[in-house]
Amino acid sequence: MMENKIKKQDIILIVVLLAAAAIFAVLRLQASGRPAKLAEILVEGQVVETISLEEETEVLISGYQGGTNHIMVKDGKIWCDEASCPDKVCVHTGKISLSTETIACLPNKMIIRIKGD
Repeated sequence: MMENKIKKQDIILIVVLLAAAAIFAVLRLQASGRPAKLAEILVEGQVVETISLEEETEVLISGYQGGTNHIMVKDGKIWCDEASCPDKVCVHTGKISLSTETIACLPNKMIIRIKGD
């Protein structure tokens, strides 16, 4: 009958894996987005608007084949509050403000990306 014993090598392996996971988590937190001041709106890969996140504003973006996205900016955040697309993924994405975040409307070929400092 085999005995279930934890060997010294098993403990070392577990410690190394936990240390690697902790290091990865710390690096991931440091690399996370930071609040930014500008957002770019692209349609079909071309920048059509650059918007300050420091000023409250509304913009209507004409997208692919006449589709539209209504964009709002308030309190340092940007979001799409209305869209002509059928799935409304861009609307459901919600408000963004960090340099790692984006909003995409694939039917209208519109992307909002936050510009990092």
